[in-house]
Amino acid sequence: MKTLTKAVIFDLDGTLVVSTVDFMKFRKRLLEYVKSKGADMRDYDLSQMIVVMISKFEAEMRTKKTPEDTLQRYLDEIEVFLNEIELERIAETVPMDGAERILKALKKKGVKIGVLTRGCPEYAETALKIAGLEPYIDAIISRDRKSGIQPKPSIESAEAILKKLKVARKDAIIVGDYSIDFVCARDSGITFIGISSGERSKADLENCGCTQIASNLEEVGKIIGL
Repeated sequence: MKTLTKAVIFDLDGTLVVSTVDFMKFRKRLLEYVKSKGADMRDYDLSQMIVVMISKFEAEMRTKKTPEDTLQRYLDEIEVFLNEIELERIAETVPMDGAERILKALKKKGVKIGVLTRGCPEYAETALKIAGLEPYIDAIISRDRKSGIQPKPSIESAEAILKKLKVARKDAIIVGDYSIDFVCARDSGITFIGISSGERSKADLENCGCTQIASNLEEVGKIIGL
């Protein structure tokens, strides 16, 4: 890119911080829960992303004409144990290699910095603080049912972070390591840069059609124009 953008919006886990979240524990607990609510377990398996599993459960319950208040209670209960698991090892959080360097460089250039994550608010804010990255962040949009904003890959989350940063979509870039980041950016009309946090991440990005994938944050900085 010949000129810097006005805002860069980062995913959190695997992009700015090394995740401490036990995602397999997430999946196992979620499978136990949806099974207890009568879900058709043939549609679920441990290889699926959590966002996919929750979406399937919500759609299935609506197909079964589950009362809306009951469904919302189920989703609230899922939120509670997801939050608990997220926070279990948060004290071990460390930044990804080059995270502070790229954030500091962006700040020096006057670029606004956002974080768009499916982590809960407490997780996002605490992880950034422990990793020493909090001072660089201008806005955060996380997974928060109380906010009424649908989390990524919904475009609602992207629109919310753009509003907080006070920038237009054409002046922003989203950086993330999984397909939900790519889909959120694509559907929102925002430029996307993928970053590979591992072989599974790289394959997921490639499979969803992402063609610009950096191997680390230093490469991301070069693509942006730092």
